[in-house]
Amino acid sequence: MKHVLENFLDRLPSSPLYHDDDYKLKAVFLFIATYFGYSIFLGVYRLTLHPLAKIPGPKLAAFTYWYEIYYDVWLGGQYFRQLAKMHEKYGPVVRFNPNELHFNDPDFIDTLYPGASGRKTNRPLMVGKRSGTPDSMTGTFDHDLHRRRRGALNPFFSVASVRKLEPTIREHTNKVLRRMEQASITGEPVQMNLMFKAYASDTIVQYAFGDCFHFLDNPNWGKPYFEAVDMFFALNHLFGHWPWIGFLVRMAPGWVMRNFGPSLREMWEKKLWWIQKVREIRASNDPERVKNTIFGGVLTSSLPDEEKTDFRLASETQLVVFAGEGTTAHTLSAAIFELLSNPATLEKAKAELKTVIQDPNDIISFAQLDGLAYFNAIIQETIRLHPGVVSRQWRESPEPMIYKDQQRGKEYVIPPNFSYSMTPLVIHHDPSVFENPREFQPQRWIDNPKLSRAFMGFSRGPRSCIGLNLARREIAVLLATLILKYDLYRGQKGCTLELYDTVRERDIDCNGEFIIPAPAKGSKGMRVRVRH
Repeated sequence: MKHVLENFLDRLPSSPLYHDDDYKLKAVFLFIATYFGYSIFLGVYRLTLHPLAKIPGPKLAAFTYWYEIYYDVWLGGQYFRQLAKMHEKYGPVVRFNPNELHFNDPDFIDTLYPGASGRKTNRPLMVGKRSGTPDSMTGTFDHDLHRRRRGALNPFFSVASVRKLEPTIREHTNKVLRRMEQASITGEPVQMNLMFKAYASDTIVQYAFGDCFHFLDNPNWGKPYFEAVDMFFALNHLFGHWPWIGFLVRMAPGWVMRNFGPSLREMWEKKLWWIQKVREIRASNDPERVKNTIFGGVLTSSLPDEEKTDFRLASETQLVVFAGEGTTAHTLSAAIFELLSNPATLEKAKAELKTVIQDPNDIISFAQLDGLAYFNAIIQETIRLHPGVVSRQWRESPEPMIYKDQQRGKEYVIPPNFSYSMTPLVIHHDPSVFENPREFQPQRWIDNPKLSRAFMGFSRGPRSCIGLNLARREIAVLLATLILKYDLYRGQKGCTLELYDTVRERDIDCNGEFIIPAPAKGSKGMRVRVRH
């Protein structure tokens, strides 16, 4: 090591203030020794005197962030698996990095994520940096500022407002059916996750701006754009652990983004389109466009002017669009896969749907969906088994909390202003809560409605997913329509679907946590052959 440093330092220009070049080597060794000495001192403090020192968990995880970085960055979004193993070993609360706690206790969810009238909760600044949208609603640290920002969007995601979108959702569902009929003629397998992303994107973008990219009319479903989005999500752990990387990406000039590769160029062009649409709405004289679009509502809300700048709304736009695309598409893909893999469940769902709609070529209405217990249990079970958001649900409490570990008879004081979280995949796959957690069993939600207390598919509390009502309607209408129209292919004639080269462990299950679930490397997603 010394020989390498000497060869390197010999190439550096010597200073006229010193006659002995050995000072350079000594300075480097002093810097290294100081750095490692401080790191060891900090690590020892974290293990002994830190406010979280008494919380169980791996000592190495408490000692340094590099333990988490190894699983997040080096192994590629694998820390969620390690968290599950930690809970098996250490119990329902673990300290998984120097300054954060993770819980796996359904009875403590409402304490960690209190309702709108309960204790205030903040969200760590790191969340906005990790998501690449630090100025968006989801990245907002302060509880009260978050409420104001969310209040401007809430009216557009109420049940009543989402009902007004029924014609748009029906129109996009018809486009999906036409594209599937075309695929039955060519015989080419359909990459369902791409088709569902196009469906979800056209819906949320149309609602946001009064216009969309019309991916459902695109021969390749807008594949380059969605590859760019996936690449952006793949960077989230880098953004989280080294925020300066995300800062450079956000601040990079347009010519850099446009010339750094097709993916970044695609992302940049869509971002410019979003900003342009916001500016058009801002300057619009069309009251209907201003009234009936999400960002028309934001621009005419009571938010102060500094909350309506192009820069901040660009973050909000990215959040709304990204959150409304891949998550909905993933649920639809997973639901179709599970139904085609479980013929008895598919037949039971089809029989229930036929009680409210007779013609398989009709598109089911919102009103007809409301009373279908088994069908809605299918959606609930799909989201439990394959949630669209798999990242930890971070919060911070300005007040201390007391946690009682009933399993081990211990009590812990959670200091204020430390990050804590729960992870949907961890609690949703906990065998002590869900019997046979890896199995697709929609009936469990009908037999035991109390399981909802452990459901984290849309997060919980006042920072839960704002688009829940819209997402459920989008999923339900298209899924019900496909169930009614298509049977499972068993060699018969008629409208059928057949899984094509799709494996659950590779193509459906979460193989990497990048806020959204990632399939295994090389996966082409869920594909089917369509026959008419």
